Amino acid sequence: MNRKGNQKTSFLGGAVLLSIAAIITKIISAGYRIPFQNMAGDLGFYVYQQVYPFYGFMTIISLYGFPLVLSRQLAENPKKQQATTGFYFVGLLFFSLVTCVGMLVLAPWLAILMGDPALTGVLRVTGLSFLFVPFLSVARGATQGQHDMLPTAISNVGEQLGRVTAILLITYLLMNASANAYQLGTGAIYGSLFGSLTGVILLFMFLHKRGIALGINELRHVSFKQMTSQVSLLLGQSVFICINALILILFQFVDVFSMIHLLQSFGLSEGESYELKGIYDRGQPLIQLGTILATTLALALVPAMSEARARGVKLAVLQYQDMSLRLAFLIGGAATIGLVIIMEPLNHMLFTDIEGAGFLRVLVLSIAPAAVYLTAAAVLQGHGRIRVPVVILGIGLGLKTLANIALIPSYGATGAAIATTIAFTTMAGLGMIAIKRAAGKVILHVTPYMALATTLTALAVVTSVCYGFMARWTEIGIGQSRMHDAGLALMLSGIGGLVVLVCLLILPVFTASEWDQIPKIKKIRGFFIRRKE
Repeated sequence: MNRKGNQKTSFLGGAVLLSIAAIITKIISAGYRIPFQNMAGDLGFYVYQQVYPFYGFMTIISLYGFPLVLSRQLAENPKKQQATTGFYFVGLLFFSLVTCVGMLVLAPWLAILMGDPALTGVLRVTGLSFLFVPFLSVARGATQGQHDMLPTAISNVGEQLGRVTAILLITYLLMNASANAYQLGTGAIYGSLFGSLTGVILLFMFLHKRGIALGINELRHVSFKQMTSQVSLLLGQSVFICINALILILFQFVDVFSMIHLLQSFGLSEGESYELKGIYDRGQPLIQLGTILATTLALALVPAMSEARARGVKLAVLQYQDMSLRLAFLIGGAATIGLVIIMEPLNHMLFTDIEGAGFLRVLVLSIAPAAVYLTAAAVLQGHGRIRVPVVILGIGLGLKTLANIALIPSYGATGAAIATTIAFTTMAGLGMIAIKRAAGKVILHVTPYMALATTLTALAVVTSVCYGFMARWTEIGIGQSRMHDAGLALMLSGIGGLVVLVCLLILPVFTASEWDQIPKIKKIRGFFIRRKE
């Protein structure tokens, strides 16, 4: 009895550890792009962002997809662990070699499809990243199969730290050597490969310490046909499992293969379209950071919702569902409003100038619906509707593609930003409809949502007024001094955060029972309510 309880505690502790590691790595992954853009410029940033989705896809499936499928297989067949591990390793090695060779051979055609033949060399280097897939995936899956989450967490953080350090150091050295944008992009990919190598070294140190073997000797009687069929099944299951983690990458793929061609239809030269795409890509870390903040707290409630559903406590399921969506609306909405208002000084603070502030404002409008969709997708999985989010994602990607084709030739980068916002808004709406069908209702009470709307309105009004006042009464205008704009952006962010905090403490955005779960905050809220009365 106690042994089972200890195993459960260990499993839950490991899940928390993986969640913390995932948050840290996502923040690092979004944040390093800012200093990289500052050093490499918009053209160097464009080169890196054009090929990054391929590397990002590899990273996600080797972190969330393949290891989870393998760990499940090991848990179901504990007596065949070595054979199962070896089978998956050789299968993934076959997959990685085919993918790597495919990218080496097809790189010229992929570059042409992207609208920039000069990307061929960078794509070939990116293809090398797939060689790390079997080592990263199997090592993580083998340790997770023994309910040991520490190697995955440590390797994930170590991989990201090694990658970011290498990228920034290589970029700095290449800048001093007067490298061009494509050399800078290639250098950044080599930095990413160093990060993957760091992850492999850390994982195999854990494997050696725990005495876990890859079991390759068990595969002498496995046929080629059996290997290919199992690898195909493994790939399909893995992509399906981590589909939510791939959403932003998949949207980037749409822009990678369509924007350059369509921007030239808008009337830009090749060079102008490359640079504008680089400016447009400034929005990617902003979207990534915004959705991380919006979904981290919301998604933390989904496991509790799933547990309540398993126990048959319908009211608790609806309460957790409702609170998850409120958090997504609140944080996603606040991030969107704040970024739209302070985009010009923030753009200058982070990316050296205010270029593209207009379409970046439109692009960050997608943060709120993206956060709502990501939360809705997790809620639907908590209701057992696992395939519905995949269908909605397919609709969203199709809509994004069609909207790009329709809007970019007339509106340029603004058209791409509108397309992204339309697609995510549609996905969020479909997610709400699917939740209504799965749970019978989306929200429990209207009052908290009215308070939420009031909070976001107050944020918009106060920060807009303060922005207008500060911009009017400071001697230096927006865009003239980076230090001035940085100070303005930071002050407005602080004011906005304070407005949201005060509204949360005064208004009934959360119920009394929800506040009871946070005792220290509850005391502060009680003080504000007494002052109000």
